[in-house]
Amino acid sequence: MIDWGSVFISLMIFAGGVVVLVVGGELLVRGAVALARKFGVAPLIIGLTIVAFGTSAPELALNIIAAVNGNVGLSFGNIIGSNIANIGLVLGVAALLRPMAVHDSVIKRELPIMLGATALACALACVGWSDGGIVWMDGFARTDGVILLGMFAFVFVITLRSALADRASAHKQLRSAATEHAPERTISVGRAIVVFFLGLFVLVGGGWIAEKGASGAARTLGLSDEIIGLTIVAIATSLPELVTSIVAARKGQTDIAVGNIVGSNIFNLLLVMGVTATIAPVTLPAAPPFAAGISLGMMALLSLFLIPMSRTFNRNISRSEGLTLLVLYTVYLGYQGWVGYSMQP
Repeated sequence: MIDWGSVFISLMIFAGGVVVLVVGGELLVRGAVALARKFGVAPLIIGLTIVAFGTSAPELALNIIAAVNGNVGLSFGNIIGSNIANIGLVLGVAALLRPMAVHDSVIKRELPIMLGATALACALACVGWSDGGIVWMDGFARTDGVILLGMFAFVFVITLRSALADRASAHKQLRSAATEHAPERTISVGRAIVVFFLGLFVLVGGGWIAEKGASGAARTLGLSDEIIGLTIVAIATSLPELVTSIVAARKGQTDIAVGNIVGSNIFNLLLVMGVTATIAPVTLPAAPPFAAGISLGMMALLSLFLIPMSRTFNRNISRSEGLTLLVLYTVYLGYQGWVGYSMQP
């Protein structure tokens, strides 16, 4: 029998975490925009690097703890589920609020990098080698983790070099934008750094609180670790991206919103999965059949959809496209919910 009192308490904890997330997201975006202006770095680069790493911190922390404790069943669902949620839920909601302008460099460089990381992760998860033979759907071995980390180092160097190359054009962009956001222009470098890291700290803390509440409710309802990872925990650890992107969209900083989502997906697949698999091999869900393949396929499908979406409507992800992403994500959640229900004794 379900203890609905425990479910209610867990949901209240989850709601409290969401409130903390909103505060953290507001502070993080405010500090990030101020730092971008002070140091002459485009908001897109800030979104792809610092903000993306900050909002991926809950996934990294949760998966390191899970790997150390041997709970790798949660790791696969959290990372793959978070990437699905980032595109279907986060980008979908953000585009509904305000059409997301996609920068040229994202179309030419970051989106291909994200697609490459997605293809690499799917290949490593689906094909492995053991005793000289091919093993299908074997998950992520420690050698796979090392490969992912090596690719992350390569991508990070490319991004830093791009940031330096784009510095001059960023100065022009930021000067022209400064007149639209005069109050934030007066923030000193020291204050901007404090606001940014305070927002990051609050954001990670809010994600941790929300994850505890969400996973507590799910376990009380009798869901498995794999389903919890792909749905409840994935959404909870994607809340920093969701809140940050909503705040950025509301402020008109769509570069930060898009960069945050694309950058977070790259971080999740290359850094978070790389670190996790290096600590302990990450196995794929054994039941029900094809569950892992469906989740990997949905992640790849949504990632591919971003290519045509970024090139239509004057290189904006429109509200109708945002709604399409949300519908696809809702269908996926419905499938996972049905799987979780059917697996209950």
